[in-house]
Amino acid sequence: MKRVVLFIGTALWLVAATAEARVTRIEISRREAFAGGQALGNVGPYEKLVGRFHGELDPAHPLNAGIVDLDRAPRNARGRVEYAADLYLLKPVDLARGNGALFYDVNNRGNKNLLRLFNSALRSNDPTTAADAGNGFLMRQGFTVVWSGWIAGLSATNHNLRIEVPVASGPSGPIEQVVWDEFLFNTRAARQARLSFRATSTDPRQATLLVRDRNTGAPTAIPPGQWEFVDPQSIRLLPAGTAFRMGAIYQLIYRTANPPVAGIGFAATRDLISFLRYQAADDVGTANPLAVGGRPAVQRTLAHGSSQSGRYLRDFVYRGFNEDEANRIVFDGINPHISAARLFLNHRFAQPNRAFHTAHGFMFFPDVTFPSAYETQTDPLTGKTDGIFARCANRGNCPKVIHTVSSTEYWQAGQSLVTTDPLGRRDGTLPDTVRIYLVSSTQHLEFPTMPKGVCALPPNPTDLRPVLRALALALDRWVKDGTPPPPSQYPRIADGTLVRGEALGFPRIPGLTLPSGPNPRLRFDYGPEYEKGIIGRVLPEVLLERYEVLVPKVDADGNEVGGIGLPDIAAPTGTATGWAVRAADAGGAGELCYLDGSFAPFAKTKAEREARGDPRPSIEERYRDKADYVARVRQAAVTLERAGYLLPEDVQRSVDRANAVPW
Repeated sequence: MKRVVLFIGTALWLVAATAEARVTRIEISRREAFAGGQALGNVGPYEKLVGRFHGELDPAHPLNAGIVDLDRAPRNARGRVEYAADLYLLKPVDLARGNGALFYDVNNRGNKNLLRLFNSALRSNDPTTAADAGNGFLMRQGFTVVWSGWIAGLSATNHNLRIEVPVASGPSGPIEQVVWDEFLFNTRAARQARLSFRATSTDPRQATLLVRDRNTGAPTAIPPGQWEFVDPQSIRLLPAGTAFRMGAIYQLIYRTANPPVAGIGFAATRDLISFLRYQAADDVGTANPLAVGGRPAVQRTLAHGSSQSGRYLRDFVYRGFNEDEANRIVFDGINPHISAARLFLNHRFAQPNRAFHTAHGFMFFPDVTFPSAYETQTDPLTGKTDGIFARCANRGNCPKVIHTVSSTEYWQAGQSLVTTDPLGRRDGTLPDTVRIYLVSSTQHLEFPTMPKGVCALPPNPTDLRPVLRALALALDRWVKDGTPPPPSQYPRIADGTLVRGEALGFPRIPGLTLPSGPNPRLRFDYGPEYEKGIIGRVLPEVLLERYEVLVPKVDADGNEVGGIGLPDIAAPTGTATGWAVRAADAGGAGELCYLDGSFAPFAKTKAEREARGDPRPSIEERYRDKADYVARVRQAAVTLERAGYLLPEDVQRSVDRANAVPW
C-alpha cells in the first residue's frame, strides 16, 4: 500500500491544479542567509524564506464538511472560501544536501518553538543569527523547517505567525451569541483584562462579571457599578486603577458577533504541507520553494507541536486533516509534546489560545472531552466509541506518533487517560504506530511559567530537551525506513508505577506541601448543539461523573520511577516534581501552580538532614565525592544512549553539567 501511495504522490504533482482545495498562490517577500551563511555541519549553509500563502476551500467537499461554519462563510466566484496565512521556512541552500525531510513546527500562539526545543537556541520569532541556530542540531541533520499561521486574530507584534479567515454569518445577518472569557492574574499589577472577542454592547448591565477563589468555589457576581468596559474588547475594575485580585478566577459572560471560521486553521496546515510535498508550482506558476528541477524535493514530512500546538496535532489527526483532498497522507510522523488533550479550535467562537483545563482556572473550556487515547475505546460514561486514531485508521492515513510528555501533564492534563481506559482501571493498548515517553520528574517547560513567588518552591531545573533530539531522529528513521524507535516508556497500572494520588508514596519533606491530588478530569454539558461545534450554554453544566486521573509513582526520594529517568534523576541532587502548589499569599494557596514543577534539594550533610528532619539521604551519604557523582551521571547517560533515548553529544553535555555543579 505504501508503494502505491508514493506512486500516486509522484504522479499527481504534475496535475496539481486539478486539486479541489489547495494553496493557490505563494508569495516570498524575504529571502536571506540564515546564521550568517555559515556551514551547518555537512549540509552547508541555510537560507530563510518569509512570505504568505493563499488558499481556498470547497465547503461541499467531504474532507472540509467538518469545519464548523465553513458553509456560512462568504465564497468567491468559484464557490470556494478563501484564506491567507504567514509562511516561514529554513532550508538548506542546496536542498540536495538536506535529508529530504520537512519538519513542520506548529506554532504556539504565533511563536516558533522548534529551534528552542531541538537546538537549545534562544527564543526568537525571527531566527536569523548564529545564536538563533543554537547548537545547530536540526540543520546539521539536514531538516527543512517550516512554520505557518493557523490562529485567527493574533496581533502583528513580535513576528507572530498569523492567518486571515472569513467570518461566518447567518441567513438574515451576523451571528450573535453569548460567550465567556476567563482571566487569572498572577501579579498584583493587572488593571485591565483583554477579551477574546468584541462585545456587541459596552453596557456592563448587558454582561456579567463573576469571581471565585478556586475552581470548586461558588462564583460571586461583581455589580456593574464596580467594573466597566474600557472599550468593546477590554474591561477594568472601578474605581479606575483598581487591580484585579491576584490568583482570583474571573469570568466575563457577554454577547459578541461575527465568529471567525477558526477551523480553517487545520485545513491551512493540511493544504500547505500538501503543496510543499506534492506540487511543483502554484496556480500562477510560482515555483514551490522546496522544489528542485521542477519537482518537489520533500520525501517525507514530520510535525512537532508543544503544549497548545501538541493538542493541535492530536486534534488535527482526530478530525481527519491528515488526508488532503486528493486522499494523500499529509504528515508521515508527528511528535505531540507535553500535550494530553485536544484543542478549542474547530468551534463557533473558538478560543484556541486559552490554557487547557487546569486545577486552578480555565476549567470550562471544551478541550478535555473524550476521547483522550489513540486506540478506539468505549466511554462508559457516555456510551460513545471513539479514539484519536479512529478516523485515520479507517482511512489508512494515520501518522507514526512519538508522544513525549513531562510529569506535569499527568498532574494537570490527565495524561494517564491517553494510556488507560476512561475510568483508570486498566492499561490500554497502544496502536503499533504509537510510542509514548514520559521524561520522569520533569516540568512542562524548561523554564518557569509563573512569576517568582507565585509557586511555593523554586521550579524544577531538569531539562528534557536532550530526549527530544534523540527521539526526533528515531521518528525520522521510523518514517524513512521502518526502523522501530525505542520501546515506549511510561508508567502503567499493571506494574504499579501508575497510581491514584493517595497511593503516590511521597516522602514527608520539610517545607514541601503536597497537592490534594491531580487535576480532575470533569465532564461538562455544553448544550444540545455541541457536536456541531456550538456551545449553547451561558456556562457549561458540571456533571457528576468524571474520568479517573492517575499519576506516576515515586521512590523514597519523591522522584518518579516510571518513564525515562534522565541523569539528573538517576543521580539526583534533590527531589524534582512535575507539580508545584501555589504559595500562601498568591491566591488559591495549595492548589496546583499552573505548569511549573518544584525542586527540593537534598541536605549537604547528614547532620544538616537530621537537624531539619529530612528523611532523604544527604549528598554526603549518597556520593563519596564529586568524582563519584560525575561518574554516576556519566553511567546513567551512557545507559540512556545505549537504549536510544540520548545522543552521544548529549551524553557529553550531561557530564559537563555535572562537572559544573557546585560541591
